[in-house]
Amino acid sequence: MTTVTARLCSRRLHRLALALLSATLLLAVVVRLRYNQPDTATLQIVGHALGSPSGTDSSLYMNMGEAAFHAPGHQIFSALFFGQHQKFIYPPSSLFLIEALNLFPSPDFTRHLLLLAGWLGTLAVSCLLFRGERGRITPAEAGSIVLLGVLFLPLAEALYRGQVQVLLTLLWGLAALAWQRERRGWAGFLLAITCAFKPQLAIFLLWGLTRRQWRFSAVFSATFTAITTVSVARFGVQNHLDYVAVLSYLSQHGEALWANQSLNGILNRVLSNGDSSAWNAHVYPPFRLSVYVISTTFTLLGVLIGLVLPWRMGWAATTADFLFFGGLSVVISPIAWEHHYGAFFFLLVFLLARAETLTRVQWGLLAASTLAMANRLPPLDHRIAGLSSLAGAYLFYAGLAVLWLLARNSAQPNTRPEPVRRVARPQEQETAVLVVAALQAPVQAIR
Repeated sequence: MTTVTARLCSRRLHRLALALLSATLLLAVVVRLRYNQPDTATLQIVGHALGSPSGTDSSLYMNMGEAAFHAPGHQIFSALFFGQHQKFIYPPSSLFLIEALNLFPSPDFTRHLLLLAGWLGTLAVSCLLFRGERGRITPAEAGSIVLLGVLFLPLAEALYRGQVQVLLTLLWGLAALAWQRERRGWAGFLLAITCAFKPQLAIFLLWGLTRRQWRFSAVFSATFTAITTVSVARFGVQNHLDYVAVLSYLSQHGEALWANQSLNGILNRVLSNGDSSAWNAHVYPPFRLSVYVISTTFTLLGVLIGLVLPWRMGWAATTADFLFFGGLSVVISPIAWEHHYGAFFFLLVFLLARAETLTRVQWGLLAASTLAMANRLPPLDHRIAGLSSLAGAYLFYAGLAVLWLLARNSAQPNTRPEPVRRVARPQEQETAVLVVAALQAPVQAIR
């Protein structure tokens, strides 16, 4: 890669960071003046997340799950989810985290520090992923990546709400970084840990087997089996069987709320199947056969594309393939909240590391997708319903666009940037010629 292409990559990165900062400031002012709801603007969300203790979005339900387990009968989901209609949808193994936190004198303070460390770790891993793809990273480039990450709504939203997704996003990024550095076993280990909270990611085992990545698959399987075995021993077989029923119920009903940026959520909103404007802590949308069939077909088709497309196009088992399948696992889920899209930040950073290989149209699409994913755009979300709610699925559309860009870029030959090599300027080249001539003069005189 020449100095010219290196400068093009850096220039595009810096311009995108500046554009995002400008858009975030503008939206903060508009939302404040027009709607008087500052909490819907990314800048205010970041301020709340950093300036006050994180919320209890995950710990609240995990504490409910732990209390249900310690109650007579030790029934978690039959009593909590199906009996009291509380939306505790994490697997039993997730309770190990809340039990560990409750051992500290101040569980809430410890949890806040853990989430803050996870958020900062995500920013650091993003810089390392960029450097691994390019071979180097300048302080200015690192600063732009950090700025993009700080202003990236899904990451800020997860920290603000106290979502365990902050830690899962970090684990996912570390797994991608391990894969990039050809540490297949570590990648499998880190991904298997995330399955303690999101067992749906077990489909990565199928990905590893189809890629013939035996070390990754073996470590993934061993770690996942160990976690499941310990969890069954601790929480019982019945609670795990009940959790399968919970997953089945979620896939049949999904969520209608505007923040569910999945095909299931879009269909429920278009058909006015459930309340799309307000969060209901106890009610899911009614079962609709058409929603279930279409969203399930989309999920199966997405898995098939993720397994076959990179293999057919010659970029299987690459870092791009790893990121592609991870991003795909978000958009094909029946429930994909805004904070779940934090995983896409690593895909954006990976594409930014290849910015000079993108055409102007592709670069424009990447910039637009980044701005759409990094900001909430009222009144396009929870203020509309029915067919017009299609306009509010911009996060879902941006995710699909980023996946397309990653697949399109990876399918092109010679898209991986080479290490930066410094090219001498014309004045330096002339000086070098004069020096060489001066050194050769005595030799020629002796001859």
